[in-house]
Amino acid sequence: MKSFRLAKKDELQEVAALLTDSFLEYPLFPLILTQDKDYKKNLYRLNYTNTKSYYQQSACFVGILDGKIVSAVLLKKSGAKGPGFVQYLLNGGLALAAQLGIKRILHILGTLDKMKEACDRYGKESWYIDSFAVAKGFQGKSLGSTLFNNFLFPYISERGGGRITLVTHTELNKRFYCKNGFKVFNEFGIGPKGNSIPNYSFELNINPV
Repeated sequence: MKSFRLAKKDELQEVAALLTDSFLEYPLFPLILTQDKDYKKNLYRLNYTNTKSYYQQSACFVGILDGKIVSAVLLKKSGAKGPGFVQYLLNGGLALAAQLGIKRILHILGTLDKMKEACDRYGKESWYIDSFAVAKGFQGKSLGSTLFNNFLFPYISERGGGRITLVTHTELNKRFYCKNGFKVFNEFGIGPKGNSIPNYSFELNINPV
């Protein structure tokens, strides 16, 4: 049985771990984190900080199957600014900065800002999917499409509808989002010259109920 709801406070570590395992080989994060022995640990810290910040805005949702969290989505709500820099610092960003150094943190923030710049043009009056993942072992079972079509799209429709935007970096994800109704509206390379990755910005308009 599948169900969807807001994450609970005592589930944040589980959600961050799900995101970390799902993004371990995702091409964005080697651009912003050093691939050393602490790579997975630092990726987890980054995901936990982000997850906790969205949880505090009642914007961290999970999909449940047979009592287990199998998917998660962090959603900037229409009309909201999303978590701010100070909120990130208080939720673990300071510890991450102490571990990685200020120069690396500034690099991370700069890359993430560049990644989202096409979506940011719509301002706060649009929905933005910051992170979305299905747990390893449950991928390829249509759980992601179910989350979008049975929960996320109706959730947005019931709250006035509007434009949803998101960014992804792989052809596999590109096909998934196109299959679920999204369209690419901007594309460019991100990262150092000669080692950049594709940066696809997607949008989809949801009608209100």
